[in-house]
Amino acid sequence: MDRVSVVVIGAGAIGLAIAKALTAQGREVVVLERNKTFGLETSSRSNEVIHASIFHVPGSPQGVLCRRGRDLMYAYCDERGIGHRRTGKLVLANTEDDRATLEEFFRRGRANGVDDLTWLDGSQVTELEPNIRCHAALLSPSSGIMDTNGVMRNYLGDVEEAGGAVAFNAEVVEIHKEDGGFRLTVRDNGNGTTSEIACDTLVNAAGIWAPGIAEKVEGLDRKFVPKIYLAKGIFFKFQGRAPFSRLVVPSQPAWRNGGIFTLDLAGQGKFGPDEEWIDEVDYNIDERRAVGVAEAVRSYFPALPDNMLVGDYAGIRPRLNGPGEPPADWLFQGPREHGVAGLVNLFGFESPGITSSMAIAEVVSKMIDGAASPFRPAAIYGDGKTAA
Repeated sequence: MDRVSVVVIGAGAIGLAIAKALTAQGREVVVLERNKTFGLETSSRSNEVIHASIFHVPGSPQGVLCRRGRDLMYAYCDERGIGHRRTGKLVLANTEDDRATLEEFFRRGRANGVDDLTWLDGSQVTELEPNIRCHAALLSPSSGIMDTNGVMRNYLGDVEEAGGAVAFNAEVVEIHKEDGGFRLTVRDNGNGTTSEIACDTLVNAAGIWAPGIAEKVEGLDRKFVPKIYLAKGIFFKFQGRAPFSRLVVPSQPAWRNGGIFTLDLAGQGKFGPDEEWIDEVDYNIDERRAVGVAEAVRSYFPALPDNMLVGDYAGIRPRLNGPGEPPADWLFQGPREHGVAGLVNLFGFESPGITSSMAIAEVVSKMIDGAASPFRPAAIYGDGKTAA
């Protein structure tokens, strides 16, 4: 049975970024991924936005790490020649009543270190984007887009170049706690055979599957395994030339109903994600939802022609809050929190996780060395109690 210093479960953007950081420190790392290649779930089904950290509560995991991660991501893309562009983002107030929300976003952004936000009135917005009608907006010049697949491919290359390994079709089925570490039973999803690997430290970065992985860990009290809620969103491709050159975030409820506009590096525009809560993983696209998305888009793009939106792809975001509950932030959980030596769990990591991935890896690296999570736990656990 092979033994390594660290096993990371999950080869999405966050898992690969963690492995990249740890191998750069000289640690022997193996990444185990249940799918046939990297990033096939949450990471490859995002809108590929580099977020600036406007919307997140100052001092929170998302607020702190998105701002740090933004700078790291732009620098990494520049260094590696990975496709990216600072498109800028317009955050809209459709009416005077929506302006208070923008003022809160402005306050949060400034507190998070986003110092380039600019106020625009409706006419100034229309000068920049003639198809938009709104009352006011915040312009975020440092928001942008990236080639997410290219980022993950480079992370993987960094891991392998530093001596780490990534095993695909490798699903963890048992996790035994032993003196000095863990013993994992791994099933090869290609041929059905099983094998074992031992490690000193285990990082659970399995995304939507993270609670299931945590439940397999011998010695971990189940009160530390939170319930994950699945928020599914469909992205709809705009058929024709992109109507805007910048990213656009409308007021609520259009925001949650699919009204966000993004574009990719090839110039293809899309709207979404819309949002629905689901009980099981399902990436099917319901084209009928395009009607509601079009209605949301027309709240600021009234000239949207009929039948211009077609389903493109769906993504699922793992959240620690359910329908009607206040938004929950990410949960870093290490030995100082749950008492199991050598185990780090990551729960509820959704957007802006890719933007923040290298900053998240910095936190995990310190936790592996014995530090407590730098953030106060805010997740509600399965027994309905907030863990201390």
